[in-house]
Amino acid sequence: MADDLTSAIGAILDNQGIVNGVYVTSVPGLRLLRTHADVAPRHMHYRPSLCVIAQGQKELLVGDRTIRYGDMQSMIVTVEVPILSQMFRTPDKKPYVGAVLELNPEIILEVATQLGAAGEPVRGRIGDGLLVQDMDARISAAIKRLLDLVDQPSAVEILYPVIMREVSYWLLTGPAGANVARLAIPEGEPARIGKAIQKMRENFDAPISVPELARVAGMSASTFHQHFKTLTSMSPLQYQKHLRLLEARRLMQTAGEKAGAAGLSVGYESVSQFSREFARMFGASPRRQTQRSLPRTAGAGSADHAAGISAVAV
Repeated sequence: MADDLTSAIGAILDNQGIVNGVYVTSVPGLRLLRTHADVAPRHMHYRPSLCVIAQGQKELLVGDRTIRYGDMQSMIVTVEVPILSQMFRTPDKKPYVGAVLELNPEIILEVATQLGAAGEPVRGRIGDGLLVQDMDARISAAIKRLLDLVDQPSAVEILYPVIMREVSYWLLTGPAGANVARLAIPEGEPARIGKAIQKMRENFDAPISVPELARVAGMSASTFHQHFKTLTSMSPLQYQKHLRLLEARRLMQTAGEKAGAAGLSVGYESVSQFSREFARMFGASPRRQTQRSLPRTAGAGSADHAAGISAVAV
């Protein structure tokens, strides 16, 4: 099963001429990745998705929590969260191969509603917003069918909803069912916390107010803080800091802004504080980190191709 999925992803990337890098497919929310070198830790932003490792290993740092998973395991993400991610090849130096499939809340809600009407409750207990589990053979088979659509864009509109219903069914009736279901429920914690996260993303350069965010989520301040920390493994203040620093790095790398201007534009009042926190998060000063992260061609064989995949949650 692992070889089949690895081969299917590899064949698509070969067809696209991608040796190392990411391919955004014609299937909604489906991205594929391969790297022949261990990739240094990179900060990125995860959206609700099913992240699959067909071959290789990954280590994530989320707040103060470390998550590790590897060959034929998946991570189900039910809340937007900034993380520090590092990818590794297999012990015998085979490339890291993975895929990410964004979850579709509308389809999940439809399937969950039908399950409830049929008297078949979703499984599992409610946990945090990132759960690792072994790949279900049925989900793996469904993903392979999505891969079959990549070079047949005319089939996507017809078959994507059908296959996503199947993926949603197996997720909802699997160990992570309760977490997946509450992602789609309008009054579920992830959806309510998601409203607050959206406000933070739209106003990350403004002073944070936990009571105001709690009102957006429809919770008391204490309940909001508790659920936010459970789902994201960090406090709202830590989350905002990650958003600011990720945006500042983007401005320096893609818009050419100087470090001081980037820090001020994302809400820092002190350039020195910005530089300290940037170095603490990225392991280098703003100037050095920007220089060593200059974009390179994703198809290159160099171990330094990581810049091309640094912003992708795969």
